Amino acid sequence: MSIPEAKTINPPVQKDKAAGPEEAYRNVVSEFMVERARRPQSFSMEKPHYHPYYEIYFLISGNCRMFIDHTIYYLSAGDIIMLPPYRLHQTVYGSGQPAERFTANFIPSYIDFFESQCAGCDVTSIFSRQKLSVPADQQNYVMKLFQEMVKETMTYDCYSRIQIKSFLFQLLAFLGRCRNPDQPAQLPAPEDAVIQEAAQYIYLHHSEPLTLEAVAQNAHMSPAWFSRKFHKTVGLKFKEYLTHIRLENAEELLLTTNLTITEIALACGFSDGNYFGDAFKKARGMSPREFRFARHDATE
Repeated sequence: MSIPEAKTINPPVQKDKAAGPEEAYRNVVSEFMVERARRPQSFSMEKPHYHPYYEIYFLISGNCRMFIDHTIYYLSAGDIIMLPPYRLHQTVYGSGQPAERFTANFIPSYIDFFESQCAGCDVTSIFSRQKLSVPADQQNYVMKLFQEMVKETMTYDCYSRIQIKSFLFQLLAFLGRCRNPDQPAQLPAPEDAVIQEAAQYIYLHHSEPLTLEAVAQNAHMSPAWFSRKFHKTVGLKFKEYLTHIRLENAEELLLTTNLTITEIALACGFSDGNYFGDAFKKARGMSPREFRFARHDATE
């Protein structure tokens, strides 16, 4: 699976004509992009994807289902999804009415700077929650912040970059302070629940020599039926999904441990270091060693 790179685009703003008038706007700087788009009924991403930047997704109207890593979330108007880099996700919109949403994407250095200004705050917790339901009386405030970011991309001048950061950081501060009231978790539909359980099983046991047959048996399904159902729900074949989860864990070990490349490969379920290196380079665009050094250099 190829990884979308952060785009380097220069002013002026581009408008997504396919989405309809006044529907979608894209920022024109390499570090940040904001978009407002309307999705027709039953629209879905062709395949799950991931990218090397953060994303904040705010559903304005309608409803959708989002698969993230190994969990299915059901969203309605006022819900926000917060995605760290390289988090696998796919969105499928409901059949009742068109949906409209904002997205803001930005590179990790934005978070690094934001965190440096928030001494004592655990900024990583903002993106560890994944889903947040914005209280009804505060949804207009969130809308306003997104609208101001869109406005700055449309009237881009020498002050726009600092203005965009200002509105984005206000949004991040809001998300950091916002706490959901205790709400019962929305359970996946029966037809999705078995696949979510299978994805969670793969996530927890990815370091083991998993096979399609073993996971299908654990889900009490035939391998052929499980394979079709898994692909339809997740958007990836079993092997593709397992490799993604293993690479996601390997990335964390590359950044947080001194294990060798071969040790990391074996710890994450790869048969050998060479196969791991090839899979990592195909997905991340660089070797595991290059990734480790690049990220360490960026934080020094």
